[in-house]
Amino acid sequence: MSINLLQTLKSKVGQSLATNSADFFGEEEKNTGAAVDGTFAAILAGMIQRVSYDKGAKDLHKILKSENVRDYDLEDIFVRSPQTVNGLVNRGNHFLPSLYPGKLREATNTVAEESGIKKNNSSKMAKISAPLMLSTLGKHVQENNLSVDGLKTLLNGQKDRVKSALPDQFFETTELSSFGWIKKEEVKEEPKPKPQKVKKEKPVKPKKVEPVVTKEPVVTKVEEGSKGMGIFKWLVPLLLLLGLIWLLMTKGCFATDTIAKAVPEKVATTTTAVAETATNTVTNIFGKVNDAALGLLDNIKFAAGSAGEQMLAFIKNDSNNDAEGRFRFKNLNFASGSATIAGESGVEVDNLSAILKAYEDIKVNIEGYTDSQGNPDSNQLLSQQRAEAVRARLVASGIPDARISTQGFGAANPVATNDTPEGRAENRRIEVVIVK
Repeated sequence: MSINLLQTLKSKVGQSLATNSADFFGEEEKNTGAAVDGTFAAILAGMIQRVSYDKGAKDLHKILKSENVRDYDLEDIFVRSPQTVNGLVNRGNHFLPSLYPGKLREATNTVAEESGIKKNNSSKMAKISAPLMLSTLGKHVQENNLSVDGLKTLLNGQKDRVKSALPDQFFETTELSSFGWIKKEEVKEEPKPKPQKVKKEKPVKPKKVEPVVTKEPVVTKVEEGSKGMGIFKWLVPLLLLLGLIWLLMTKGCFATDTIAKAVPEKVATTTTAVAETATNTVTNIFGKVNDAALGLLDNIKFAAGSAGEQMLAFIKNDSNNDAEGRFRFKNLNFASGSATIAGESGVEVDNLSAILKAYEDIKVNIEGYTDSQGNPDSNQLLSQQRAEAVRARLVASGIPDARISTQGFGAANPVATNDTPEGRAENRRIEVVIVK
């Protein structure tokens, strides 16, 4: 049986959402009404894009099949307190990336321009709309036991209605290929060659060549029959030759001895310098240590029991080398139902970054955990996203991507009971493990 999802959503929650959003955000109701229609159509367009490939269709089908279907009382949510609205926003913020694979900001900005509401309010309305749409569509999928192919058929059947509900530029701006968007190739014009200036060469004046006058060598004639030299004519050169031989034998040996002594001294000095250099390259069981970064650690005041304090103590204690290097963040918090690191608590991650900069060879695995409340698949996804958020902050601080891995375990491996609020709070945690 064919269903008009846009009409179903509008009749079920559209009017209530438009009215309550107008009061809450301080917008005209006619504008929030147009924004609701545009937002529903925009998110459906993203779902149609999602099911255009097999993995996307399977992932969306899994979410809808496991969705805890409920009827939202929007008037009660909006009137009760801002916190209840923020809870809905956080839930939508968690699921929107799974529903909308295109450029979400461009999508909400286009809806804002069409409806006349502020861009920030348009973004929040999209996050509020996501859980409402998940519940409505999830109920239809579960009640009719739709398969993955059935979900594809259902969403593709909405394409014409969705397309007519959104401006033409929406699909190109948000890059949704299912609606015919094709990336235009930019044709770069080759730069025109600049005319080169021809330098005028100055005439070279010929150098004046002076005539070369060659003087004939003066030859001194030795007259034969010179008397008075006799044997001294041969004796003097012979004595000079003998003196030269003695000088070479004595001075030469001295010079050779000096060099022979100097070379070992030089080699010994070089060997000592190399040994000293090797000593200054600090290493331990965890590999290379960056002296400059290690010095900066002295200026950090680690909170008692924090992951940074535990990890640094573990590294410095040689007796721990055979133990598992597992440390739990103590003061790291996230917004409820979200993977956004809350406020100042991110300093825990920054302190971990400082340790990893000092010990350059250490690799870590970031593990995320949740309590047992809620949907298991949603919990597993949230735990993975929170681990990824810690990893992203470390990479942004300068830690190489290859040194960090992540894993989400959902509600597995609890460290406390899930029957009390205090126990559940302990189970919602992030742990860092040194990979040996």
